[in-house]
Amino acid sequence: MKQLIYISVLSLFTNSVYGQCLTDHYHKEAKKANPSIEAAENAFYDNVEQVSASKRATKYVIPVVFHVIHTNGPENISLAQIENQIQILNQDFSLNNPNKTGIRSQFVGIAADVQIEFRLAKIDPNGNCTNGVNRVYSPLHVDARDNVKSITGARWDNRKYLNIWTVSSIKDQSGSGGTTLGYAYLPSSVAAGLSNMDGIVMRSDYVGTIGTGSVSGAGRTLTHEVGHYLGLLHPFEDACNGTGSSKGDRCADTPPVAGTFTNANCPSAGNSCSTDVPNLIDQWENYMDYSQGTCQAMFSANQKSIMHSTLTNYSFRISLVSNNNLIGTGVENGNTAPVAFFASSSRVVCTGQPVSFYDISCKAQVTSKQWTFAGANITSTNKDTPVITYSTPGKYRVTLMVSNGVGSNTLAVDEYITVKPRVAIDKPSVTQDFESSLWNVGTGWSVLDAGTNKFTRDSSTAYRNNSCLVAPISTAVPLGQRFQLVTPPIDLRSLAGKNPKLSFMVAYLRQSTTSIEELRIYHSRGCENNWTQFNYRNASFMSYAATTYQTGFKPSSKSQWKQLSFALNSFENDSNVSFMIEITGNQGNPVYIDAVAIGQYNTDVTEVEKSINLNVYPNPAEDRITIQYENDFGSTEVWMENMEGKKVATILNSSEQTGHIELNWTKENAISTGIYLLKIKSNDQVINKKVIFAN
Repeated sequence: MKQLIYISVLSLFTNSVYGQCLTDHYHKEAKKANPSIEAAENAFYDNVEQVSASKRATKYVIPVVFHVIHTNGPENISLAQIENQIQILNQDFSLNNPNKTGIRSQFVGIAADVQIEFRLAKIDPNGNCTNGVNRVYSPLHVDARDNVKSITGARWDNRKYLNIWTVSSIKDQSGSGGTTLGYAYLPSSVAAGLSNMDGIVMRSDYVGTIGTGSVSGAGRTLTHEVGHYLGLLHPFEDACNGTGSSKGDRCADTPPVAGTFTNANCPSAGNSCSTDVPNLIDQWENYMDYSQGTCQAMFSANQKSIMHSTLTNYSFRISLVSNNNLIGTGVENGNTAPVAFFASSSRVVCTGQPVSFYDISCKAQVTSKQWTFAGANITSTNKDTPVITYSTPGKYRVTLMVSNGVGSNTLAVDEYITVKPRVAIDKPSVTQDFESSLWNVGTGWSVLDAGTNKFTRDSSTAYRNNSCLVAPISTAVPLGQRFQLVTPPIDLRSLAGKNPKLSFMVAYLRQSTTSIEELRIYHSRGCENNWTQFNYRNASFMSYAATTYQTGFKPSSKSQWKQLSFALNSFENDSNVSFMIEITGNQGNPVYIDAVAIGQYNTDVTEVEKSINLNVYPNPAEDRITIQYENDFGSTEVWMENMEGKKVATILNSSEQTGHIELNWTKENAISTGIYLLKIKSNDQVINKKVIFAN
């Protein structure tokens, strides 16, 4: 059974398998480094002021920022998933969680509305509007720990924001081989000089319950970790030792629990300790236990008192919830003119596809607004959340003007929305051999931006001709770095029933038996970049020699290349689908890719392509090109299209001539400088060749 470990400098486990609890480990380490922590901590808990049963006139509000650490993978979670988590968090802290009806009768009377609310920040540290999500590209999301807090731009002032870092995995420091889900630092450690560590690190797939979020986790990972952030301890802190407010978690109304996983399965009448007076069953409903997320449903009255005392006794928490900070971070409005800011459901859409726009202006209440959409079906509106469509491909300007009684502000962004054709321009077969230095300019092929560590063109080795693409993996490249190549959108419908394939040649040799470079294939339907994985291969599969190892491998012959092919039958009725080839590095060897093809036949064994032997030169050209090919199939047609798929020139009408064909063609005046597609139809298959006219 899988072992799950939550840590929180302090630690949280959520499964029925026992594992090492890191609570004592981290807390002892902090005390060892600074012995004054223990005395200060005892003084704090001994002097917690018990909150009255009656509610405060106002609740505490905490500004929140999510630092999403990612490399364009599934860990780059959506705003909707984060908002879902904030909703769960606020329900849990206000006792409005839907599962509170499951709290057993013994504990209904002490279940507390904590009166703390969490809001995504609306103003960043530089005074700019924000949606409270800070996306940071870094491979440190793999096996993450406190190192993510030192990434440039990935930590905001802990006196003003609750910092939450989301990552794909957290290194298990216990050595128990478990899976760490999240951790936080106690206020006592932060007060003792660890302010740069203040905040919460958690796995992205345990944020909320939608998107990649864990439904079984119920979004309670963050609820638990925020409890630690606000001073709460575990109910099993000292097992069955201690009673009342002197026991491990310093709460008299949370019965002691014998061990970390005692209540993993939420036993209805479980009572692991008989030392408490009165002797109560274990309170696995409590968010601070290691019970299942779907069982957890409450904080106690004593826990509420500790959290309120944290917010009124530690200076960095006092400033966090101060009225000036709430205005400064935008979660409360100030008496000033608003600053215009907006977002949309997508930045890239197909023609006719609805796109929603959101007014997320900041600094003050907006009393009136005016949207302007160039090129849209609605060019002007004052709606709060307009839904717009575009009928013509292109890039369009969006403008928002907002105002109130104090003043107004306008934000206009050129080329904010990119509109693409609903039906893809490219038809099979589509090929890419990376021969041109401009192979990705205006072609639809792209390498996703990853700073210096990304796919690059290598003109010193290749499977076919002279150049290929390489993921330059080495020990200097961070663990988990992703290298991503995206194809143009393709209309595959002409290959329905013909077993279409994505294929390419790969050259790779493992550095050692432990090399674990990985290959993943994704698809994205329509015009949005919503990538879904549909194939995975490990290092052994990519390697051309399963039992040969080498450091710094580079292919020197065709025998060191391996053909990979992936069936696209499930996409053969799609009129607009893109694919992404992703290599994940593990500080091993480079991975070389060449001769990518999407069509009926595999790379380098396409019968038509091999037989046609197409050659176009010069390329790039000024105004005249020579086209050479072999025709053994019968009728052929040759024409030129622009990148929008419009036919701009007929070069050869249905010719029955066979053998070696050579055509000399001078471009027409209608063809300007740019990239075009030369197309040859032979045996009912269309072969594409990109041609660049430079002048």
